[in-house]
Amino acid sequence: MLTKERMSELMEKHHVSQIDMVFVNESKEMSVYRMGDDSLEDGMFAACSLSKFVTTILILKLVENRKLSLDSPINDYFASFSLNDQNGMRSQVTVRQLIQHQGGLVDLPNQFGTTVQRSSFPSMEEILLGTTPYYELPVFVQSEEIGTFHYSDAGYCLLQHAIEECMSSTFEKIMSDFIFTPLDMKTSSYDLEIVEKFGVNGVEPDESIVSAYTCFYPYPAASGLWTTASDLATLVNAITTEGFLNTESRRTLFTTSSMNAEVGHGLFLNPNEPSKGFSFGWGIGFQSILVMEKNSPTCLICLSNRNEGIHQFEGMIGQVLRTHIT
Repeated sequence: MLTKERMSELMEKHHVSQIDMVFVNESKEMSVYRMGDDSLEDGMFAACSLSKFVTTILILKLVENRKLSLDSPINDYFASFSLNDQNGMRSQVTVRQLIQHQGGLVDLPNQFGTTVQRSSFPSMEEILLGTTPYYELPVFVQSEEIGTFHYSDAGYCLLQHAIEECMSSTFEKIMSDFIFTPLDMKTSSYDLEIVEKFGVNGVEPDESIVSAYTCFYPYPAASGLWTTASDLATLVNAITTEGFLNTESRRTLFTTSSMNAEVGHGLFLNPNEPSKGFSFGWGIGFQSILVMEKNSPTCLICLSNRNEGIHQFEGMIGQVLRTHIT
């Protein structure tokens, strides 16, 4: 078991100033490590792409409530927007394909950056149409790439737009109504004002400190969540032990695509150990990991305010993971 003394050594070695970590064992015993500035007891961390896992849980709840269908074309949920292929033809790409990054979307390089203005954020439809600084071209499907894995923020932006359209509300409110409020997740938010008040600063590979505002991504479903390890552990516990998702939804999380045995729904899987699911977050100033078991309460959530510039497995998070989960 990792001691706080050993954690302090790892933090110093990897130049990490804030850590928020929860480990839950098979007996549901919880070990909590919040280390760094004591004044930031409830400080929130940028989850970055770990947001996609939480978004997938929301989608599964909406499927259970018959608001969405995993195998329906995403275009079924749009009123005015249409996802087309490169020839301008209406695409039949499904919700499931987008969740699994197999919808033929190849993100342009150096897009989907952090916020560029404080006063207002564009709508998701405006971003998808390529009319904002966040994405310079309309999002479209490369038909020949459908079924091939391409990690895509655009795919989750499409999923967010579909959620908002079918529920006639904002993504933030829908997430609050279906996930945050029922589970009493009080330290999770997509709101910039809350993030600036409670968010910890990030640290870049060159050790420069970046403010929470600088690390804020205005794409809630894809990468906009700010949260704590305790809130994420609450979510995992609800999924694995409290029946928050029905049996079919829990099975779906760990169901791989026919094209890629490493891709579940909102989780990445190891084909040699398919009962273990991973979600990763990596962005300006932050890195994180969530590891959960298919049929066990065991989980590890580690949020770090340091972008080490290397994959989580190769940095401090990897060392923590190898200590707790073998």
